Amino acid sequence: MKRQYIYIVTIALLAATVVLLIGSLSKEVIKEPGGVKVEAFGADGNDQQDDSSAIQAAIDFSYENDNQPVLLLGKSYILKRGLQLKEGVMLEMGMATKLLVEGNFNVLEVEGKTSITNGTIEITTPEFRDATIYVSGKEQVWTTNRINIENVTLYNSSGTNRGKGIFFNAGSSGEFISFVNVSGVNVSGFHSAVLLEATPPEGGEDYNFINGNRFVNMTLDDCIVCIQINSGVTIPNEVSGNMFDNLQVQLTERTDKVVMLSGSNNIIEGMVWDIAFMKDRQALIELTKDSSENLLKLNLTQDRVEDEGRGNRLSALEE
Repeated sequence: MKRQYIYIVTIALLAATVVLLIGSLSKEVIKEPGGVKVEAFGADGNDQQDDSSAIQAAIDFSYENDNQPVLLLGKSYILKRGLQLKEGVMLEMGMATKLLVEGNFNVLEVEGKTSITNGTIEITTPEFRDATIYVSGKEQVWTTNRINIENVTLYNSSGTNRGKGIFFNAGSSGEFISFVNVSGVNVSGFHSAVLLEATPPEGGEDYNFINGNRFVNMTLDDCIVCIQINSGVTIPNEVSGNMFDNLQVQLTERTDKVVMLSGSNNIIEGMVWDIAFMKDRQALIELTKDSSENLLKLNLTQDRVEDEGRGNRLSALEE
């Protein structure tokens, strides 16, 4: 009986060792020198099948294993549900990589200490109304857990001009998003290219804010509203001190507003193209009664501006 017991224990130990070795080897196979490839989790990129689960599995693996970059290189991946980019994970796409979105959902919900670089996220179906890149104030984004979004193209090719390219949202007490860096991003074909929104906290207690974020070297093309900022003048729901610098804004006959702005001390600077597409005397900048001390430097004449706020400064062209 004792010998039989030793035999069983030995077999169990050998089996456990094999399992550990296989697990260790699979991790090594999954991890490439530059990061984690989604193909190791079943994403093909060429088979016209939904790759959402496989890409999310790669993100989850990275989150649980030393936060290696998740690599999507040079293929077109289909998404039929949204992805959660977890804390500490970098999503690195090749310049030719596409995420083809089929359906209506937030495509990438981004947590703190994350980055998204390169590639194209393309909305292909007309029912889309949500956000391509979504950041919630629940993440309490600050200097120590900031987010970086760089050199990405966001494109709604369905022809509907629906949904949002980038959406920062704070809605409850204690939520905030600050010091996010967005650089070299192209946004085309949406209702709102960039939407920053802080709504009054439930019950009117405490406050939330979206402050101090940077949007640099962006191109905003063929959107109904290119930059939309919704908030109070200040707390309890505040969008303040955000900087939009070196913008290129391409208008089309579908564009309604270049800027719709509430909040305070935001700075927007850039070049607006093809104003001739717009109706004569149509206001392209709308500063609400809840706007204060904002600075806009755009190549527009004064008659293209509606300003109901206080202390806003407009560096517009003379007629």
